[in-house]
Amino acid sequence: MTRNNETRNVFRAGLLGTVLIGLVVLATLNIGALPFLSNNSGYRALFTDSGGLHTGDVVEVAGVDCGTVRHIAIDHAAVAVDFDLGCGVRLGGDTSARIVTATVLGARHLRLQPSGRGILRPGSTIGLDHTTSPYNLNDALTDLNDTAGNIDTAQLSKAMQVLAGTLQQTPADLRAAVDGVGRLSATIAERDQQLRDLLEHAGRVTTVLAQRSGQLDTLVIDANTVLGELQSRRDAVATLFGNVSKLATQLSGLVRDNQAQLGPTLDKVNAVLAVLSKNNANISTAIARLGPYMTELGEAVASGPFFNSYIQNLIPGQLIAPYVDAALGAPAPAAPAIPQGGR
Repeated sequence: MTRNNETRNVFRAGLLGTVLIGLVVLATLNIGALPFLSNNSGYRALFTDSGGLHTGDVVEVAGVDCGTVRHIAIDHAAVAVDFDLGCGVRLGGDTSARIVTATVLGARHLRLQPSGRGILRPGSTIGLDHTTSPYNLNDALTDLNDTAGNIDTAQLSKAMQVLAGTLQQTPADLRAAVDGVGRLSATIAERDQQLRDLLEHAGRVTTVLAQRSGQLDTLVIDANTVLGELQSRRDAVATLFGNVSKLATQLSGLVRDNQAQLGPTLDKVNAVLAVLSKNNANISTAIARLGPYMTELGEAVASGPFFNSYIQNLIPGQLIAPYVDAALGAPAPAAPAIPQGGR
């Protein structure tokens, strides 16, 4: 009996350990999905149409990017959009979701509008009564083209003519209005093929835009970068202008504080400038004649280790001549004879 109890206890312990190990393995494999270990909270929203929304698109709350679209799948007669939500946003019980156009090129975002009392727990689903799908331009043009193609223009023109004939006895204003409607229908009937071509071309244009949406998005982003750089340069120029204004203010204060010293200095500078201006002609003449003088002086000096120079009226010649002759080794002149008288 005791051995049976021990066997049962061992079997129970082994079964409990196996279950615990399985739970640990499952928790480890899905650790990112655990609400108390994940930074984001998963939600689901049901839409009648995906509206061009893709996996990885942004989830907005009050204009702030707070999550991404994780998965899109068909759920019976609706489209289920699974998304993560961060930023610490708490959704109310009446929270609504709609797919909106984020850019002019057709990029989509999932926009949430929190409202209502209570809290929408992670893993909850926003029903079809609280979601809105977009209607894009391509679908609108396609529907318009199909609708216009199904119009029997001949029958419409005939109906308008019958209506105009029926209302012949109506007042003049109404008759003119109906007549205008009739002419309008006739014009539409005459331009039917042109209208069809126009709608077809519009459809082609929207198709090309859809194909080039990535390039156009890049172009818009680059243009935004250029505008941002221009904005920063404008701010730098504005800062430069502000600093120049401050510098002018400081210089004005410096001149005002040192006006007593600067006044006499400027007067002396003005006096010097007046003297220079008065002797401008003499200075110009001296500078013009300095060139030939320097040329002649260079030629005189270059003739040997000595040169001759004549400076007029410096010392009388009869006084300095004997010294010059003596320096040059010339014989001194004989003294003049003194006449003797007879006895």
